[in-house]
Amino acid sequence: MPELLAQTNRTQADLAKHLGVTESYISQVIKGKSRLSVLKMKTAADYLNCYMDDLFEWEWETGKR
Repeated sequence: MPELLAQTNRTQADLAKHLGVTESYISQVIKGKSRLSVLKMKTAADYLNCYMDDLFEWEWETGKR
């Protein structure tokens, strides 16, 4: 997800505001300690101009670390 944020010139704070969650929550998602709901993931994918599959793949890889 950090790469997707960088590609779209958006910050964690921007994404958090768009999703209606805290920046701390987005940080936890990025660290693999929390997960987005399917609805929030769809909203994030639209916002980051990517597919939900890209976020699922990223979450899967992050969760394995």
